[in-house]
Amino acid sequence: MNPESEDVAGEATDAPASAIGDDVITTDTATENLHAPPKVVASVESSAPAATTEQSLLEPPEATERHDHALHPEIASKRPENGASSLDASSAPPSPPAETPPERPDDTDYIQHPVQAAQLAEEQELEPEDDADSALGSDTESATTTLSESIYNYRREHGRTYHAYKDGKYIFPNDAREADRLDLQHHIFRLTFGNRLYFSPVKEPKRALDIGTGTGLWAVEFADAHPDCEVIGIDLSPGQPTLVPPNLKFLIDDAEDVWIYNQTFSFVHARLMAGCFADWPNFFRQAYQYLEPGGWLELQDYGLPVKSGDNTHLSTDLHRWGELLCAAARNLGRPMGSDVSESYKEWMREAGFVDIQTKMFMWPTNSWPKDPYWKELGRWNQINILEGLEGFCLALLTRGLDWRKEEVDVFVARVGRDLRDKRIHAYFPMPVTFGRRPWPGEIVV
Repeated sequence: MNPESEDVAGEATDAPASAIGDDVITTDTATENLHAPPKVVASVESSAPAATTEQSLLEPPEATERHDHALHPEIASKRPENGASSLDASSAPPSPPAETPPERPDDTDYIQHPVQAAQLAEEQELEPEDDADSALGSDTESATTTLSESIYNYRREHGRTYHAYKDGKYIFPNDAREADRLDLQHHIFRLTFGNRLYFSPVKEPKRALDIGTGTGLWAVEFADAHPDCEVIGIDLSPGQPTLVPPNLKFLIDDAEDVWIYNQTFSFVHARLMAGCFADWPNFFRQAYQYLEPGGWLELQDYGLPVKSGDNTHLSTDLHRWGELLCAAARNLGRPMGSDVSESYKEWMREAGFVDIQTKMFMWPTNSWPKDPYWKELGRWNQINILEGLEGFCLALLTRGLDWRKEEVDVFVARVGRDLRDKRIHAYFPMPVTFGRRPWPGEIVV
């Protein structure tokens, strides 16, 4: 847990214990609910602060069980076939103007607030529900540019499809099944962040870059919230919507390549990119180079393996799953999870960023928490991970650890069992790290 994280705890409730008969959320229902996401307020002046009051931490009851884990994906971009875009292969970033830093108001004025008061899923100690009836149980049943044909000639492997552009760089699928899961995952982020799209104190951005835009939901909502901002979303796979705000465009592009944008950005956003880059320090250097003075970089990511407050995750297949995925990713040269997300602050500082902050959030592995807010978040995340579990494992374990498909299938079933086990009080750490490019002449200490 990051020492700078704010540990807060919601008020414990005496909600009745939930068992197998809890409200069931199906993947169909989850996807339907994503079509009308809550609107984000771009201005900081007309919204209420999130309801997060500091309280004493809750004492968890005794338990001897296990814990789980959480993953992601959401990556890459698209480049026009004819090269006509905001990219110029011969251009370097323009020299940023020597602007005078504006007077900064209090930090509270700089924070983007949700439409209404909302709870934040900040990392903390949670009280598990006393569920004697059902320790094992599941809360779920279950382009704006012309692209060349080669972009859509996906790699097919073990019944799933993967990106064709820069084949092999991204180890998660890009098929319709995965796209639905990514849309659900965006909803979980909104629930986690109290409706916010970001935490950086960005005001009146002019140009923004969304790296690893995935299905494009974050970019669409950001563009809607900032109609005067030119927004670019990049990904290795196509599949973003074509009906988008006029200030947004999607490109197929690789953020590991040398950046050749002919402009600098006010804001660069990257979500769930751990596992995507071989050279993270270079990513931070390029992001710094293409940010305007005073511009912000924000990374919203995940940690692996899973954690728990009472060690019920230890010696479980769920915990071993995280360890194996991280080992496979290291073998493939693209470390993931906590192997990289815990180093973001250090790499940002080395690249020259200032005002670096980390906020720690958490995703319960299922509905094991007693508090209704955390229970709902756990239900959604259980669906998210179970739906993505096979995709998380197939490429990594077969390519990185030389497992056979049959071995992966057996292991996926065992991890799925742990994800349904409410005696395992596990959660995924979900850090958000952001920092600013300093102003010309600013003294950096």
